[in-house]
Amino acid sequence: MRPLRHHSDEELLKLIRESDKAAYEEIFHRYWYRLYRMVFKSTGEHEEAEELVQELFLKLWKRREELKVVNLAHYLLGSVRKQLIDKIRSKIVHQKYWDHYRTFIPTSANETDSAVAFDELNAEIQQAIKQLPEKSQQVFRLNRLEGRSVSEIAQFLKLSERAIEYHLTKSLKQLRAHLKDYIISLLLWVFLF
Repeated sequence: MRPLRHHSDEELLKLIRESDKAAYEEIFHRYWYRLYRMVFKSTGEHEEAEELVQELFLKLWKRREELKVVNLAHYLLGSVRKQLIDKIRSKIVHQKYWDHYRTFIPTSANETDSAVAFDELNAEIQQAIKQLPEKSQQVFRLNRLEGRSVSEIAQFLKLSERAIEYHLTKSLKQLRAHLKDYIISLLLWVFLF
């Protein structure tokens, strides 16, 4: 048998579908740097670029049996581009929440106290999210933390838009109930001190 580096992408994909780890490693080595460089040019951050490319290759392996790819290079470049857009969108959403939160803090408040309060609120939100049913957690994270639309989530999870809206409504209701007392005490603390 000839070395894997002489195989075409199509041949390697066929082997990957059959759970051939050596073929997977060949694809990884063949495309990793190219994908990394593309992400790094957009983010300027080594760790983030490595993380995004690593996530892509993990997804490739997990979905190996169901892959229907015609052109591997286009698939990988398109997938990493989509992951990059999702990551940027998530950062924008996170920044919007932080900007909104800062409007409630008096300008005289200590920056350290503000950061601590924000971290505590964020930890409380994460705890509340963990108490949601698994599907509701997934829908909530995709919508609120990654900024995906209802239709995008429905398509991604192969559910109806109505089901996605149900999960979002249910999640928000539970989160509001869980965080109500915490937010009231936090706001009182911020305005009194």
